[in-house]
Amino acid sequence: MNAEHASQILVLSAGLAITFSCLLGFAMLGILQRLHDKPGSVKVNLRQIGAAHLDWIMLALMLGLITLYIQVFKLPQVPHWVVWAFVFGAWVNPLSYLFRAFGVNAFVFAGPPLQRLSAALGGISTALVVSAWVGLFWQTWITR
Repeated sequence: MNAEHASQILVLSAGLAITFSCLLGFAMLGILQRLHDKPGSVKVNLRQIGAAHLDWIMLALMLGLITLYIQVFKLPQVPHWVVWAFVFGAWVNPLSYLFRAFGVNAFVFAGPPLQRLSAALGGISTALVVSAWVGLFWQTWITR
């Protein structure tokens, strides 16, 4: 994938993630706060939702940094898998906190199927982000 197209995908994803995180923050102030305070309602851990909110912002900033990296080092091409691994990881990784906010411990691969699925998603998304960074560095420093 050419660098311009890769940069557009990464910046678009970053912008969407920050917008989504802002909407989630707004929801935390209103809807989720009411759920949290209402007796007999589904218990929601607002701290975990706040962690997801911040994680989406941080990973969006990472996507922006990757775009800057591509531009600064004037990479002519970026492997497709690297771009999509970054995008997937940036969107899926914060889901672990959302699962945890609703009582599913996504940080332990044990228990019922939903907990195992959520833990697997967290592990896969983290592995993809790390692999994509290695792939980007490889593209920059080894194959040039």
